Amino acid sequence: MKGFKLIILVIFLFCLSGCYDNIELNNLAIISGIGIDYHDNNYYLTYEILNDIKTSENTTMKSYTIMGSGKNLPDAFTNANYKVGKKPYFAHLKIVLYSDTIIKNHLDKISDFLIRDTAIRDEFIPIAVKDVSPDEILKHNSDNIPVVSDFIMNLINNEKYNNNLAVTDVYQIFLAKLISQNKDAIISSLTFNDQEEITLSNFAIFNGYNKVNELSINDSRLYNLLSQNTFSASFNKKYDNKNFAITITGSKTDIDVSNDEININLNLKGRVIENNPNLDLKEEKTYKKINEDFEKVIKNDVENFIKVLQENNSDILGFQEIYYKKYRKENKGLWLKSKVNVQVDLKVNTKGFIFEVKNEK
Repeated sequence: MKGFKLIILVIFLFCLSGCYDNIELNNLAIISGIGIDYHDNNYYLTYEILNDIKTSENTTMKSYTIMGSGKNLPDAFTNANYKVGKKPYFAHLKIVLYSDTIIKNHLDKISDFLIRDTAIRDEFIPIAVKDVSPDEILKHNSDNIPVVSDFIMNLINNEKYNNNLAVTDVYQIFLAKLISQNKDAIISSLTFNDQEEITLSNFAIFNGYNKVNELSINDSRLYNLLSQNTFSASFNKKYDNKNFAITITGSKTDIDVSNDEININLNLKGRVIENNPNLDLKEEKTYKKINEDFEKVIKNDVENFIKVLQENNSDILGFQEIYYKKYRKENKGLWLKSKVNVQVDLKVNTKGFIFEVKNEK
């Protein structure tokens, strides 16, 4: 009985004591974003670190950056950590920015290091940086942009409802596509516009670890439409040399792959957003014409988009993965020479006037 009581006492004492490796929040440097660059035979690492700014009225959050460098990536991380002054904390990491040099020549080394470093969570969003350095992006904070990584995340999330120039794959999904034999990777990219503002740019597409090209803005939107990652996508057509435009408000994509054919079926809903020709939107026959005309526009755009992917040997839509899941066998390169069949079923409505128009085939 005495032995049992002694055991209970020891357990009780352990419960009362704090964790030996517990670190106070004030002693942590919370890393929100990381930029990785390579030049002059060195890796350059930039941390965006959150910082509480306390005044007599309130507490605001703003970020600052530090940079470390090294001949290899572990040395760059070590040297950056030395400069922080606190324990780096990566649990709230939101974005990692890759320079164009990293994307082209060092992505395999970076990917291997990040997946092995258990301190860095794998749920951040990887983003390519064009024409500027990751360091310049992360230093671009201001009163209007106190934390750059938060601004970029908001930019990406808002783009899902606007121009669809955002890919929201987190790192573990991006890496799975990089190493996959049946699907290729794609990521968003950032740059500065003419007003020196951070803006999203064309998607970067890969074959394995190799960046093979960048999609046009229109093809970037088509990727999201076909991947069902889109909430809106606009299409334009001229009537009497005047622009008429619709936006897609709902989409369902079905892709089937056989030994020699790719069949893509799109069921779309849309609404009119621009009517410069002043088409009569109260007439059912007008909607029938709009549906037929824009089905042709979208079909042509999708067919050309697939050709772009075939020319670049970048299977970002995962045609080979669809084939494997269907037949449970590999058929490498089948999609490069397959015939592409695209069918579009479009229903365009406008606010206040709803017509379910069945096109005569």
